[in-house]
Amino acid sequence: MEIDDLSLTDSLKDELSKAQTLSESLLECSSDGIVVLNRFGNVENLNQVAQNLLGRNLDETLEKSISEIFHAFDPDTDELIDLASERFRNPQLTSTRAYLEKPDGSRVLTTFQLKPNANPLKPELSGALLFLKDESQNEATEAQIRLIATALKSIGEGVIITDNNWDKGDARILYVNDGFSENSGYTEMDVVGKGISLFHGKNTDFSIIEEMILDIREGRTAAGEMVGYKKDGTEFIMAWKVFPVLEAGAEITNYVVIQRDVSQIRHLEQDLFQSQKMEAVGRLAGGIAHDFNNILAVILSFSDLILEAKNPEDSDIKYLKEIRKAAERATDLTQQLLSFSRRNKNLKPEVLDAIKVTRDMQKILRRLIPENIGFDLHFAENPVFVNLNRTALEQILINFTTNARDAMPDGGEIALSMIDCDAEEAAKHLPEHIEARPYMILSFQDNGMGIDTNTQKHIFEPFFTTKDQGKGTGLGLATVYGIVSQANGHIEVASEAGKGTLFRIFLPTVVSKPIEKAEETDETPPRNLSSTERETILVVEDDETMCDCISGLLVYHNYEVFSTNLAEDALEFFEESDADIKLLITDIILPKMRGSELAERLVEENPSMKVIYMTGYSDDVFAQFNIPEDATVLKKPFSLKSALTSVQRLLQEEAK
Repeated sequence: MEIDDLSLTDSLKDELSKAQTLSESLLECSSDGIVVLNRFGNVENLNQVAQNLLGRNLDETLEKSISEIFHAFDPDTDELIDLASERFRNPQLTSTRAYLEKPDGSRVLTTFQLKPNANPLKPELSGALLFLKDESQNEATEAQIRLIATALKSIGEGVIITDNNWDKGDARILYVNDGFSENSGYTEMDVVGKGISLFHGKNTDFSIIEEMILDIREGRTAAGEMVGYKKDGTEFIMAWKVFPVLEAGAEITNYVVIQRDVSQIRHLEQDLFQSQKMEAVGRLAGGIAHDFNNILAVILSFSDLILEAKNPEDSDIKYLKEIRKAAERATDLTQQLLSFSRRNKNLKPEVLDAIKVTRDMQKILRRLIPENIGFDLHFAENPVFVNLNRTALEQILINFTTNARDAMPDGGEIALSMIDCDAEEAAKHLPEHIEARPYMILSFQDNGMGIDTNTQKHIFEPFFTTKDQGKGTGLGLATVYGIVSQANGHIEVASEAGKGTLFRIFLPTVVSKPIEKAEETDETPPRNLSSTERETILVVEDDETMCDCISGLLVYHNYEVFSTNLAEDALEFFEESDADIKLLITDIILPKMRGSELAERLVEENPSMKVIYMTGYSDDVFAQFNIPEDATVLKKPFSLKSALTSVQRLLQEEAK
């Protein structure tokens, strides 16, 4: 019996040793901190994780009361947590969050759970286990997630998260941010769970959607622009990008859609493109007008020359006069071209009451339309002053009236209104790139056949017309556009086929001021246009026909003329010739040298010599050159009489 008892004791010792070793191993292998407490709440053991969290080693904690080493604080109230309180006497089903304070005063966010460790056979061996878990890393992660979520929600661009059901192009929406709601008008509750086709409508280009789905299927980032629809049905241009969300196994679980409303940007780009296109066409029109002016100057000058030489009773005179009338009509066309190109500053602006001018034009405008068209006019109560040439305003009114008449062959109604508005009111109607300031608004509306969208893109271009051949030059609205642009105004059109047309012109208003009268002159043109002194004139004109024309006219009227097409030849002739040149007639723009530079060099050699400049361009072009303010300038096409009159006046001044 003694041997058996001894063997049993050794066996129990071995088992106890194994159990203790296993217990120690489990304690140290745990990722959580574990504190073993006896039934009095004193520490019997703790693992390394618990030591790190408590900031104490094993020797500092063994046999000490848990209340001495466990200093935990409520994260919401910062109150000290008492493990002996009623709250922790019953078994805890969940962990409790707390800031655990170490001896050095530092704190770490933890969760803890107190679990009883009962031993019914030996109650004196009962106790509890305190489990501790470091949550500081989780706290940082949660803070980062909250930051990302806040940023995602606050970003100005729309963000949509969908499921991965893009095969049919109608993925289900799972999340939208505030930026999306601002852009579309939809709230998160409106769209979550619905298909992304919610934004599609009648003008959505579904070929773009098909390309997008193809990109998504092939794993590419899809991007593009298309017309979308807001909650209230308003169209907007939607730019978007679609990115896949991948799990660790490279499986796509969701898609993120970044959405932007680029309507305003695209409209501004369109306005800029239209402005650049009109400017380019304007430059072309101005160039054509310049070349055409040279031709017309020749026709008019030779017509005048022949008419002057003809007997008034000659039967051919009526044909010559018709030729001259045709040239004059062509001259009017070139003036319209220059108006469109914003180069016609012969129409000098003046401060005028736009309402008074329009009232004065009423009778003329009514004569332009048949009796079956009504004409309603509405004006502001007070005068509205703008800085615009009277002829230019009359031209605008006549163009609008004739266009409206032609759009209503079976009769209709025309409504013309002229009001003023302050900067705040103007800003509601004008594009954002137009300066908000006080404006006069001229509205001209008819209920005629209207203008389709495609035609509206071209109506301000020169020579564009929808009228039958021979019934329109295509310069009416182009001229209006040029006048308005030159006056720093804005013009817009609203129309639909079959529903009439509304034009609105915005012109900056100005303060009224008295118009200064032009100084009267007692000068009268000389009756005899021929020279009695046979003065010598040097003509420099790069257009050969024009040069021959001017030279021929001067020779015919008893002047001695030397002519050339090049400024270099003129300089060479001036240096080598001993001729007493009284007058230089030069085009402002010559191939290799400006006419102003040529004049400066020749006048430096001969200070008494007079100069006449010629140009087919208008003031804003030749204003770029160094020309004296009091210089004599002949605007092509000029008449024979005006050219010879200018020549005689200058030579008479020189003789005095």
